Amino acid sequence: MFTLFLLWLSVNSPAQFYDLGSKQFANRQFTEAKQSFSRAIELNHLYGDAYRGLGLADLELKDYQGAYRAWLKAAELNPKDEQARYCLGRLFYDADLPDQAAVWLRQALLLNPSDYKAATYLGLCAEALGLDSTALQLYRGAIADSEAQAKPYSWAFLSLGNYFKKHGDGKHAVAVLQQGVQKCPEAHELTALGEMLAPKQPQQAEELLRKAIVLDPALSHAHYRLALLLQSMGRAAEARAEMLTFQKTKSEEDQAPKITALRK
Repeated sequence: MFTLFLLWLSVNSPAQFYDLGSKQFANRQFTEAKQSFSRAIELNHLYGDAYRGLGLADLELKDYQGAYRAWLKAAELNPKDEQARYCLGRLFYDADLPDQAAVWLRQALLLNPSDYKAATYLGLCAEALGLDSTALQLYRGAIADSEAQAKPYSWAFLSLGNYFKKHGDGKHAVAVLQQGVQKCPEAHELTALGEMLAPKQPQQAEELLRKAIVLDPALSHAHYRLALLLQSMGRAAEARAEMLTFQKTKSEEDQAPKITALRK
């Protein structure tokens, strides 16, 4: 951190401040990264990449309006900035505005048809808008693209698994989630599979849920499902302890800032 501070004193061009901000962001120094990206923009008001970086820092700092304005400016400055459009789509999706999210995500995919993350979230938007057959195609395409790039994407597997579960196809849901857990394990994915296996394979379900908690101790749903599983297995003391952890993590989730509206 001290080295980056010394670097701050020596930089004097927009590109240097942008590079410094990128390093600070990678080191999770989000406040400092925001300052560096802002300084790059002060020196060059047309620096689209710096606006995109500023939006990423704002997102980590829970300044959702700031992130929106920064990414919107980045998209305006560079019609080919696919990442800014993807970020805007994600932001609108997380704000529960799937119709507006879909607009930006479609633009991102037009610029980069193999962006499996954009395809996954466009699929989630399609589901939210009642276009389930479109969502299914997008999830399958996202999985294929992510694997073709040797970067299997857990959210694509999770989304497709949840899709099958919603449509009453538990067999395919479990199969997809098992593939995802094997190729790209992630806490939500492990929790979803553990929940589905709990009735008939409780020991395997417990193993999956505990792995999910190791990956993300703050994921309340994993604690909740594990508490119910332990209760069903007659391990009441462990279940009570896990339920207390669930209540704590759920309270923290509920108190976290929410994206409720976006405006210029």
